[in-house]
Amino acid sequence: MKAAHIGEKAKEIRQKRFETAGRVAELAREKDVDFVILAGDTFEDHNVDNVAVKRTIDILNRFDPIPVYVLPGNHDPMVPGGIWDRDAWDRTGSHVTLLHEPQEYHFNDDVALYACPLTQKQSGLDPTAWIPGREGGDDRIRIGIAHGSLNILPGTVNFPIAGDRPEQSGLDYLALGDWHGHRIVGRAAYPGTMEPTNFGERDPGNVLIVEISESGAEPQIEVCRVNSLTWKTLEPVITTVDDVEVLDADIHSLGTLASLLLRITPDISGCTDGKALERLETLREELRENAFLMEWIDSGRQPIIGGNLIPDGILSQVDETLATILDGRIPEGPGHQFADRDPEVVLAARMLLHRLAGGRSA
Repeated sequence: MKAAHIGEKAKEIRQKRFETAGRVAELAREKDVDFVILAGDTFEDHNVDNVAVKRTIDILNRFDPIPVYVLPGNHDPMVPGGIWDRDAWDRTGSHVTLLHEPQEYHFNDDVALYACPLTQKQSGLDPTAWIPGREGGDDRIRIGIAHGSLNILPGTVNFPIAGDRPEQSGLDYLALGDWHGHRIVGRAAYPGTMEPTNFGERDPGNVLIVEISESGAEPQIEVCRVNSLTWKTLEPVITTVDDVEVLDADIHSLGTLASLLLRITPDISGCTDGKALERLETLREELRENAFLMEWIDSGRQPIIGGNLIPDGILSQVDETLATILDGRIPEGPGHQFADRDPEVVLAARMLLHRLAGGRSA
């Protein structure tokens, strides 16, 4: 994916995703799997550049001789002139199969794959509806491969898939793509994306190793974490230095800072501790320098800091001026010339003022 929403870090994000894809190839060999399934949305859209397509094919070829089955999803559907028509696909090894038709594919005499490729971005139709039921005497392992929303929750969904599709069609397993988080529902499972794509996703960053011993046996599913980057949203309430220390510990427990994409919204509205604000600012600077990405959102922008920390006189007047600007109003007196300054700068100035005042009172 382009990862344009990450801004200047987009190139690094793309590189990490290719590295993770390479680790998936290594894991497939380590686990000695019979074959690999990519259940749709290998690409973000048809506008992915040729370099990215070539790199993807290079990684797919690293799976050789393990067979790889690739399903078109709703972001990379099977359409004329789409990404699957690129000349680069001529470079794929014979072990790679593009599941371009809704039909039965044979891995071997004992395993049948039922592919449900998509040919458009949106639809209210179940792409798995065509899969036939199991006929009498068919003791093959039958696996469905589809991309869409397992229809187990109320509401309108894109490409709804019957929640009992495995039972209806006599499938031993239904491999699903679309949801970015990992989820297992009976014989159907989403591994989620191999790397998170945004904040707020539910348990992304996994692949699934699925073992089915024979027709009718329950799939044994092993969840393997492969992501190199962790995206985390934190909304801590900060009132004391101890709260900042807890936040610091929570962040470092997630992994190395260089692997973290953080969105932090500290609630400092009730903080009257200048030392806590000073420690919070130190942590903020540490994260800004060392985290892979850090978004720091000041809740309400204006901290309600105990006025008793600011001595009467010029400092108190400056504090009131800064508070007025943060409140979106134009202050009286000389401070009005700063009313158009960036609120982040004004907030930092006010926090610095309280830090200095706190040190003086100590």
